[in-house]
Amino acid sequence: MKKIFYLMLSAAFLSFASCNKEDDVKDQGGSGNGHEIDGKDYTVHNFVFQTFGTYYYWADNVPNRMNFENCDTPYDVLESFREKTDRFSAVVNNYSEVEKSFDNDYKTDGTNYDLFLADENSSNIVAVLNYVYDNSPASKAGLKRGDVITAVNGQTLTKSNYSTLLNENVCTYTYKKVSSYTDDEGKVRLDWKDSEEFTTEPVTKTDMKIDPVLQVKTFNVDGKIIGYFLYDSFTQDTKTIMDAVEKLQAAQVTDLVLDLRLNGGGYVSTLDTLASMLVPDGNEGKVFLRTEYNSLLAEYLKREDPDYDKEYFVPISPKLNLSTLYVLISGSTASASEELISGLSPYLKVVLIGEENSYGKFTSNILVNDDEDKGSDEDGTPYSEWAAYVSIACCKNANNEMKFADGFEPDYYVRDVYYELGDTEEPLLNAAVSMITGKTVSKKAAAPLFGKFVDVFGKPEITRAAMICKPNYKKR
Repeated sequence: MKKIFYLMLSAAFLSFASCNKEDDVKDQGGSGNGHEIDGKDYTVHNFVFQTFGTYYYWADNVPNRMNFENCDTPYDVLESFREKTDRFSAVVNNYSEVEKSFDNDYKTDGTNYDLFLADENSSNIVAVLNYVYDNSPASKAGLKRGDVITAVNGQTLTKSNYSTLLNENVCTYTYKKVSSYTDDEGKVRLDWKDSEEFTTEPVTKTDMKIDPVLQVKTFNVDGKIIGYFLYDSFTQDTKTIMDAVEKLQAAQVTDLVLDLRLNGGGYVSTLDTLASMLVPDGNEGKVFLRTEYNSLLAEYLKREDPDYDKEYFVPISPKLNLSTLYVLISGSTASASEELISGLSPYLKVVLIGEENSYGKFTSNILVNDDEDKGSDEDGTPYSEWAAYVSIACCKNANNEMKFADGFEPDYYVRDVYYELGDTEEPLLNAAVSMITGKTVSKKAAAPLFGKFVDVFGKPEITRAAMICKPNYKKR
């Protein structure tokens, strides 16, 4: 994280980068930080303005002067100059909670799901479980991947109420299971509407720290030792992924299937570590990723370190030395997950399997809180809890390519029909195993089970809003 180290260490010296970002805030002495106009506190407005003026990749969008009286809230400050292609930046007032969530530590009942219209002509919503975390309240209540939630606390999910119901602290879920049958033509069909309906006991959300390494296993198929690695999030814990790769190395895997369907990104340090363990031998010291900053910030960083804009593969053990990597993706595959795919592509064959494009988060972001101002805003929220989640750089690979603004398109479109992840009968994993063992795989997906995609739920709000909200969802 050398770039972020320089940024944080040198923040005081970066004042030149925003010195021309003068605001119209008058010091009338009413607030502890001198950012008040006619009795209204604009301290946080000023923090957002200055932070984005310094670090924002699209800093040219930020005006030289701003009248905060035209912005009712600090959120409006960002919206006044947000780049139209920036789906990722945010302003939050719960910095401590958000920072914890980036390490997979948040309040949850253990559910992670996609939401769809029940069918194309319906206003009803169904929540389809992508994953239920081990030892979670939802797991103990009997919920499993593939269960189709139709109601919460006795109320049918609809477009107008699903957000309120699913955010309840205690939820009683009504659900059905996806079932299969063989039609008159001998084809296997999937259905959920005619399945038996179940209802859980009340499920209470609790604080959980989720291990990002969800599964590591191997399969011996036709003489191939195939590794499977289900990775949930790029937390700061590099030891967990090193331990996972060490297990795969000890098993002498010949091929690897990396499942990033649930992975919305995370920390660069962990990304660099995993990439260095996956890249073939002989590439240590070569460029893994390039980062492009706004011109003034780039000028400053270059003076600090001529290599400020590059990440390199490092010598590391354990190492798998692969020639082909099979990656399972979804619309929730974002940020660091996409950077891994992009950065490895010049050095080995990366085969993408999924039912939709990945998300398309092509920027690196930093979370900067207002730790300079002392005191609280008018609602009593400490200034230090206000933070800017800033798109600071555009990510490119060693060939200076950025090919995932609209997400990576799967090489093979395979319908996800909600078998348990890690089961070799699960369609995406089955397709990868088939390719590895030389069998033919169709690139055409089966008919969808549900109507139009609506939303994702389960991970914290900033993860959903800034990383995996899937506005460019492309279903095949």
